[in-house]
Amino acid sequence: MGDRLTMTAAVDRIITDTAFVVRDEDLTGGILLVLTTGPSAPAAPQLVTVRGTVIRFSHGALSARYRLGSPEPYRAFEGGRALVAQDLKVWQ
Repeated sequence: MGDRLTMTAAVDRIITDTAFVVRDEDLTGGILLVLTTGPSAPAAPQLVTVRGTVIRFSHGALSARYRLGSPEPYRAFEGGRALVAQDLKVWQ
C-alpha cells in the first residue's frame, strides 16, 4: 500500500462518476477499483491510463471524499487494494 502505479487497462464497469473498475489479466484477481476526485469520463470498455497511489479500500473511510454512494457495489473490494488516481487519460 502507498505504492505509485501507472497502468493502462480496459474499463470493466462504472460504479459512480468518481469510481470505476478496470480489468487486466496482469492484475491480481483481474480487476482493480479506481477512485477519482473529479468526474471521470470513461465508459466500458474504453481503454484508460491511470497514474495514482495504491491504497487499502474502506468504504466507510472513503465514502464522503469520493462520493461513493451505497456500499453494495464495493463489497468485493472492501479491505483490498484500490487505486487513487492523480492522472487519468481516456483513450478514444
